[in-house]
Amino acid sequence: MMDPNQPPHHSQPPYGSQPPYGYQNPYDPYAYRPNNGKAIAALVLGVASIASLFFLPGFGAIIGILAIIFAILAFKEIQQTHMNGKNMAVGGLVCGIIGVLLHVLFVIFIVVIIGVSLQDYSNNGADYWEPTLQQDSNSDFY
Repeated sequence: MMDPNQPPHHSQPPYGSQPPYGYQNPYDPYAYRPNNGKAIAALVLGVASIASLFFLPGFGAIIGILAIIFAILAFKEIQQTHMNGKNMAVGGLVCGIIGVLLHVLFVIFIVVIIGVSLQDYSNNGADYWEPTLQQDSNSDFY
């Protein structure tokens, strides 16, 4: 028989008692866990990086780098606190990487196009822009 003055030997609290305020079992699938703010920021910045390709070429690469940084910070924080938002962090990381690559390729493309056009202008510019006086031997005008 069990002595009523001794605490029970099982690990569960007595029936009807509640856990301390703010306690969340990280392994309870039905417990409310808020979304990680850094994961949300990473997703928003990653999508904005891709969306700004034609509006802010080059500047979107900075936005994409920020998305990558926020995603990495979100992964660490989610692992420690068991918050929701891992999929948003993955989406922000992927969109940030794609945004950076697209912006870098777009800026390289623009620089190459400008370089080729300037090189063509410097080589053939005199032919197109400077009038030349040529006398035609068959012409009656002098």
